[in-house]
Amino acid sequence: MVAENEERRYPFISMDEAISLDAGKRTKRALFFSSLVHEPLFSLYGMLSFILVKDLGASPLAIALLTMLKPVSSILSFYWGSWSKGRLRANVLGAGILMRAPFLLVPWIDSPWFVIAAGVNYTLFYRAGMPAWVEILKRNMPEGAREKAFSWSSALGYAEGIFISVAMGALLDHNPEGLKNLCVGAALLGMLGTFVQARVPVVECEKEARPPLGELIARPWRDSWNLMRTRKDFAKFQWGFMICGSALMLLQPALPHFMVDELGISHVQMAMAISVAKGFGFVASAPLWARWMGKISMQKLSYAVFLTMAFFPLLMGLATLDLFWFYMAFFFYGIGQGGSHLVWNMSGPHFAGKEESSRYTGVGVVLAGMRGAVAPPLGGLIVGGWGAIPVMGISGLLFLWSGLGFFRSSKKKSLATN
Repeated sequence: MVAENEERRYPFISMDEAISLDAGKRTKRALFFSSLVHEPLFSLYGMLSFILVKDLGASPLAIALLTMLKPVSSILSFYWGSWSKGRLRANVLGAGILMRAPFLLVPWIDSPWFVIAAGVNYTLFYRAGMPAWVEILKRNMPEGAREKAFSWSSALGYAEGIFISVAMGALLDHNPEGLKNLCVGAALLGMLGTFVQARVPVVECEKEARPPLGELIARPWRDSWNLMRTRKDFAKFQWGFMICGSALMLLQPALPHFMVDELGISHVQMAMAISVAKGFGFVASAPLWARWMGKISMQKLSYAVFLTMAFFPLLMGLATLDLFWFYMAFFFYGIGQGGSHLVWNMSGPHFAGKEESSRYTGVGVVLAGMRGAVAPPLGGLIVGGWGAIPVMGISGLLFLWSGLGFFRSSKKKSLATN
């Protein structure tokens, strides 16, 4: 019956092509729809550290712990991918529900530590489900169209976040208790998007028998090591991202207290920075990054992203002179994140070629966890000893180092090919 319907809809192409085309269209619709309904909780999550300091009185230690545990939890997410190997839709559905479920309990558990735990859990299952979702995109959409759709759907979500974040900020300035209702509503909307994602048709791999526990623990690390050892181009890309990501994580313990204690930022001002300034930078640049991805090498695109990100800490340091620089810092952060979001998520399919991309995406997840174990505590120590400004300076230098490293590498490669 399904085959007959596909023949009527696509009479001039083969049955396999018709099914593939229909799967691609449904995947694209799910991609855009999920971006819209996932955005409310994503916007709230982006303000989590600020909310913890301003409304819940979280200490610098608590913020440093949150910043450290979020990426470290990514290592555990790698095991989720190994456990659910060959079960792409179940992976996406389970991770999508589990990442949002704790936020449904916020009205009944009034504790900043529970909110921190919910934020860490969100990161864990966001990272856990992303490789499977990217693999579904890879299987159902052709290269080029896939990156374009991913970039545009992300931009659409950020555009929506501009209005959502400002509305949330105004509500929380007026009534901090509104946080509880926001958490529940945003979590339920996100779950709706997860159900739509899990209904996308995809040819699943043959399910593998689950290995013994020891093998289950060791295999992801062994596979990652072998992949980094045999694919030098992929390894070089990941180490560049390691330096850039460490620079960003180093900043995280410093920023909330710098914005609250030094700048006196309100909820609305924070929302304007994240949604309007950062969101506008992301939305305006995302289509350009997607276009460049098809025209220049991954290395050249990466160094452009890293050098753009260097403006964020450097301009943030000038915000004590005038809040104009505070908003400009987030504007450049949005531009850099527009490229970083695309490069990080699409690097797996790019380097995988015809192989399954989840292995490649998983390596990035593990390395994010490793840098998360070191950079945030180090940032917290520097803030405690010398303040936030030195952290911003060090972070800016690391961004520049990673960008210039890729620039030199791409120059050498260009000279070698000529």
